[in-house]
Order: sequence, then C-alpha cells, then structure tokens
Amino acid sequence: MPHTHTHSKAEAIHDALEVFEEEHHHAPTAHEKARLVSDAIKEWEHEEVEAMHATDKVA
Repeated sequence: MPHTHTHSKAEAIHDALEVFEEEHHHAPTAHEKARLVSDAIKEWEHEEVEAMHATDKVA
C-alpha cells in the first residue's frame, strides 16, 4: 500500500486499487477489493491524524 498522503479518501482508494492491479496483473475480486478499501481508508485516516498532530506541534 502506498504511503503517500492523498487529498481524499476516494483518491487513496483509487490509488490502492491501481497499485493492486499493477502488482497482480488483474482486477481485485470482491473480497480483495473490500480489504483494499478498508486498508486504504485506515491508512488515510492514520495519515490525517499524523498530519493534524504535526500541525498542532508547529503552531
């Protein structure tokens, strides 16, 4: 899963799906897609919290 922070959850999900297809050379199954979406959202939210904390420390 890429660790570059995107601007939105939708963009993070889209990126995760693209990376999966590039790495596995096929579209994800429904089960794989559900896991990818869940993992992408968790990672995106974690990065959002880290960014907020970093901003709070600077201020």
